[in-house]
Amino acid sequence: MNLDLLTILLATLLPIIASPGPANILYAASASSFGIKQIIPFLLSTNITSLFQTLAIGLGLNIIMQAYPLTVVVLKYIGVLFLLYLAYKFSKLSVKAEKKIEVLTFKDGVVIEILNMKFLLIPSLMFSQFYILSDGYEQIFILSFTLLFITLGTSIIWMLGGNTLASFVSDQKMQKYQGAFFSALLFITAIWLGLN
Repeated sequence: MNLDLLTILLATLLPIIASPGPANILYAASASSFGIKQIIPFLLSTNITSLFQTLAIGLGLNIIMQAYPLTVVVLKYIGVLFLLYLAYKFSKLSVKAEKKIEVLTFKDGVVIEILNMKFLLIPSLMFSQFYILSDGYEQIFILSFTLLFITLGTSIIWMLGGNTLASFVSDQKMQKYQGAFFSALLFITAIWLGLN
């Protein structure tokens, strides 16, 4: 991949990847609540899952979704319901309760990323704009790993932002507001995804 193509790829995909979405909001919320070290398994699982999703799309999953458009709709609404569940979970995150809220796990990251329809649009867009059929499988792998490095970088930025936020919200009252803020972001994201 030459520098010109990489520049255009970044200019096209970076605003979409870096914008608030389910995984990005959860990186910030989790890092602010638990610290960066505690959410590394979640970070790895979402990014590993996104790599497999990207490869699957590049290797032909989009053919299935085109042949059976209902698949996209079903996954979209399952994803919206899951986001609403996560919004509820984060609304309770900082409130003292008998049941302790736990850090998001590797498994949570896999589920979140599988249901993250915002992300599935990104490799679909990338392959539709930057894949040249005559370049074959090698280009699919190059584009897929390029996207992985971009998403990994933006994930870490969201985590650092959330972790920095934690130093400003150390008292219990502020933690309650923080939980409500991230819950509201997830809720708004779910509604936006459900309506689009």
